[in-house]
Amino acid sequence: MIETSLVELIDRATAECAEQQRADLHGRLRQIRTRVLDPTHLVLVVGEPQQGKSALVNAIVNAPVCPEGDGGSGAVPTLVRHADEPSALLVEHEPAHGPAALERVPVPVEEVREQVRQAVDAGRPVTRGEVGIPRAVLQGGLALMDTPGVGGVSTSLTATTLAVVAEADALLMVSDATQELTTNELAFLKQVTALCPNVALVQPKIDRTPHWRQVMEVNRKHLTGAGVSAKIFPVSSAVRMRAMQARSTDLNAESGFPPLLEYLKSEMAGKHEQLTRRLVAHNVSEALNQITTDLRAELAAQNPRTAAQTLVELETAQRRAEDLKRISNRWQKTLNDGISELFTDIEFDFRERTWAVLHQVNEAFEEADPLEVWDEFNSWLADRLTDAISETYDWLEDRSARLAEQVADQLQRDHAHVLPELERIRQPDPLDDVPHPKLPKHSEFPRFDQVLTGLRGSYGGVLMFGLITTLAGLPVMNVVSIAAGVLLGSKSLKEEKDMRLRRRQTETRSAAQRYVEQVVFQVNKDAKDTIRGVHRALHAHFNQLTEHAQQEISLTIQEIKRTAERSAVDRDQRAREIKQKLEDLNALRRRAQMLTQNRITAA
Repeated sequence: MIETSLVELIDRATAECAEQQRADLHGRLRQIRTRVLDPTHLVLVVGEPQQGKSALVNAIVNAPVCPEGDGGSGAVPTLVRHADEPSALLVEHEPAHGPAALERVPVPVEEVREQVRQAVDAGRPVTRGEVGIPRAVLQGGLALMDTPGVGGVSTSLTATTLAVVAEADALLMVSDATQELTTNELAFLKQVTALCPNVALVQPKIDRTPHWRQVMEVNRKHLTGAGVSAKIFPVSSAVRMRAMQARSTDLNAESGFPPLLEYLKSEMAGKHEQLTRRLVAHNVSEALNQITTDLRAELAAQNPRTAAQTLVELETAQRRAEDLKRISNRWQKTLNDGISELFTDIEFDFRERTWAVLHQVNEAFEEADPLEVWDEFNSWLADRLTDAISETYDWLEDRSARLAEQVADQLQRDHAHVLPELERIRQPDPLDDVPHPKLPKHSEFPRFDQVLTGLRGSYGGVLMFGLITTLAGLPVMNVVSIAAGVLLGSKSLKEEKDMRLRRRQTETRSAAQRYVEQVVFQVNKDAKDTIRGVHRALHAHFNQLTEHAQQEISLTIQEIKRTAERSAVDRDQRAREIKQKLEDLNALRRRAQMLTQNRITAA
């Protein structure tokens, strides 16, 4: 009976949204209707990447069911629910048959993480992974969904998470205890609480920092300041897993998980009906408030205007259109100039960093012998170039963000300062694509060649000093001539070794320079492609904002003209219709508000 009343209330509100042509509100309420009819108590685990979401889910159910780390499996959600026997599925949809054509592929439960990763890497249309395990914490209908990271990865991942938020009964926001909540995390919390008001904050990794209590208090103040009502649970997933392995009650208490599990059992599963009422009341009231605001604005526009008022409004709207055109030209020039500067600065920045590396190479091989340090040199050169690439791309990401802010500043006069959510710039790895430098050919000095070089030098010494000593009546081979031969042979051998060393050093410096130049070419090519992608993303984002503002102004001008042409009788009739509609919406809103008081009025 209660479920039927909730669905009837949602359907009434959905019909009002459709009548007012609010497709966004209509879609959200349809998602809420789906949740009301689903007996599962869905709890989303959300948060930025590398905060410990997957480890938290694994620790709650005491099983490695969710993939951890940076693998491709993090791009899709993983749903964990109760089952009598362990099981796992990959849920896919075939785009050619429409999004509703879901296909469930059974996989071994112990291989689910690897199967998800392989499917994503292969480009298969994986919607989510589903794991069923026999766990007491899940017996009451509780289901946990580990979601992709938000805010730090890409717009697509954030959209993936937000798409299922409206269908959730509750959220666990994960932000590790090593630092306080960031601005992005607080903004995300405000965004999701508008869709799902049942939120708790989980702070994992308390075993890694002794200052987690201070962080928790700061976070509590941040939540209060943001107007977000949420309990905070400090936990350690690593300690929890050790406690489960050792079957230690004390260690489990130290992990902080018992209060969280009790919360999931009592607040989430135990109060499912209350949470559902709260979810429906919040979303229905929010949708009706937005519709009411639009209708009140239209009602205010029904008041009769004088010709002078209409002319002033029309001139103001036309002036806004002209200002927007000038602003559009200005932000496009700012964007184009910024991108041109970015091309030049990034190319020079990386080349300057590689010059510093080559300078160190030249200095090192003024003394060092490539034969002795070749392996160490190769490793050092790869590390230095990798560092240079990383530093250049970090700077590229910062410069891209600053450019987005500069362009947004040009639009700030007309509407809210909206920054695009750029995808995280992926650093290239050109070192595997470029042939590594090799030792110069014939750089070694074989023992036999050394002997020949020594003999060649000593032969001249023996002969020359032997002939001189014959004048003193000594034979050609004597102590003096032999000593001179040994001395000159050693000198010839040393000179040959020095010459070969200098040749090796010169050829090694040349090989290193050619290698670095090839890396510079590859990195500059990738950087230019990346900057073009940033350019396209920024232009598309701000062009969309400009077009939206132009549409608003155009609609305003059309409405002013229609209002001026409309007769007083028509305005009065429309005003009466709007007032009646506002009364109906207020009655519907009161029904929604009564849900939180455990009362549902008749239709």
